[in-house]
Amino acid sequence: MTLQVVLSIFLAHGYDFRVAYVAGRNIVDGISPYLGGTLTGWMALGYGPQVQGIGETPLWALYLGLCYFLSAGQPFLFNFLSKIPIIAANVLLAYLAFSRGLKGWRFFLLNVFLIAITVTWGKPDNVATVLAILALVATDSASSSALFLSTSLMIKPLALVILPAFSSRLSAKPIRWGARFVIETLVASAGMFLIPFAVLGWPITTVTNGFSSWFGRAGALSLFNFVTLGTGSEQLPSNLWWAGYLAPFGTLVLVAYGLFRRPQNTLRYALLSAAVFFTLRPWNSEQNLVIVFALFVLLRGDLPSRWLWIVPMCFAVAHSALQPQLYLLMPTIVDGLSRFYAPFDMYLLWLMSFISVVWLVVLWLSVAPFAQKKEI
Repeated sequence: MTLQVVLSIFLAHGYDFRVAYVAGRNIVDGISPYLGGTLTGWMALGYGPQVQGIGETPLWALYLGLCYFLSAGQPFLFNFLSKIPIIAANVLLAYLAFSRGLKGWRFFLLNVFLIAITVTWGKPDNVATVLAILALVATDSASSSALFLSTSLMIKPLALVILPAFSSRLSAKPIRWGARFVIETLVASAGMFLIPFAVLGWPITTVTNGFSSWFGRAGALSLFNFVTLGTGSEQLPSNLWWAGYLAPFGTLVLVAYGLFRRPQNTLRYALLSAAVFFTLRPWNSEQNLVIVFALFVLLRGDLPSRWLWIVPMCFAVAHSALQPQLYLLMPTIVDGLSRFYAPFDMYLLWLMSFISVVWLVVLWLSVAPFAQKKEI
């Protein structure tokens, strides 16, 4: 915990830190966190003065507003305060594994890549992950499960990756339990999402207009790196618009299967659905993988292969996703990286495409023993 606390103060992904900082400042100033803004001074170095709006759902944005208020805008204090739930989520994931007698609990506290994509990066994927897992396996109450799931979705909608596992759980419960869970999840999620817009006067069109961008990006840790290779853009071309909907379609197919075939083990089914989602989605960020790691540890006791985190860590270096985490200590690092990587841009794109394929092969080799029909 000491290690994670110290790192949380001084390290943060430069781009995402600026987005979070401006979102928190906007809330304190009575402005929507989804509108973005501008920065000056050293915080404008590397990325320029213009900052986009936040991409997470409202609960996390509101928490960033609290962090900005408590820190009075001091960057390092804001950085630390914003990491407290992230550190707590890692500790809770470790405890969930430890309480089951699983040696993999150390992974959430000491693994270099796990720390890099959670505590130092500063994105709340592990917070959404632990809440989703609590909703799935830690309570038999429909209301508690609905509350955990809704809160997870309203921090970051990563729980959609394992939505089929909830359908398999519903199929094994009485109709009354299932109806209560579904209704309370929908009501709580809608309330958490809409109330900030209504009470604080945020224009909801900012979010609805940008909704299509969730389905239009291509690249990162995905098979669709070839789009960037061919077009030089991270946007799906018009003739590949359908690729953005492959992951949602695959998830819905697994939801239907879960409802009618009733898989026996919800965690195994969650792992399978996560693997399908990350295979079909045209854009996967490195920090999204925390949910896969958590499911493997809880199912197997530890990761079945170190390559599951070594390969995406290599990708993150090639993708220049780890180095900008020194931004608060060295704001000029972004320009330095740009100059250093520029002569190798095309080679790096080919390398990232290759690494993406390798990671998916490692993922499915690891998932295969759990994906057998008798296991789910």
